[in-house]
Amino acid sequence: MERKYRQYKLQLEQMKKNLQEQISHAKGLQEHTGLREATAELSLIDNHPADLGSENYERAKDLSLHEKNRLILEEVEEALARLESGQYGNCKNCGKPIPEERLKAVPYTELCLACKKEAEAAEENFSRPVEELNLLPPFSRTYMGGSDYTGYDGEDAWQDVAQYNKLNHVFEQETVAESDETIGAVEDIERLSNQEFEEQLPE
Repeated sequence: MERKYRQYKLQLEQMKKNLQEQISHAKGLQEHTGLREATAELSLIDNHPADLGSENYERAKDLSLHEKNRLILEEVEEALARLESGQYGNCKNCGKPIPEERLKAVPYTELCLACKKEAEAAEENFSRPVEELNLLPPFSRTYMGGSDYTGYDGEDAWQDVAQYNKLNHVFEQETVAESDETIGAVEDIERLSNQEFEEQLPE
């Protein structure tokens, strides 16, 4: 390990110690399976809804902070491993040296400022929630109109939801794909209702 990185090692070790203490104090957070166990209440029925909302909010906030500390601890441990292997101080993406100003501010970083901005910009340009990047069919957005696929796809899901749009001029329906298929039925005869047959019967 280079001498100029010793200060960062001390800084990272101190951060690791602080994070481990914070995580150990919050260890009980993930042991509770529900709000009832977290609040130690026998019943939640007699509680005011506002009290339950506050409890739920505080619990969600504590869990988020706990998870954030765990993720930062992992990054700190990875940075310490890079120090030992001699790879610390270089950008993982472009390989260029990371400026000392950035290492002082975020000693566990593995990307230079330019690569970090580029990575964040790629996430911002994604118009859908970032969680969808990890989804695979059939749960991701799938429009198979350009192929011979006959199964249930994104276009079919859109048509199922769009039929409940009863308020005129509230939402302008976009044409997802040009199609001559009968929506809601395979054959036109299937669109006939019993009421239409009953109207033909003599009284």
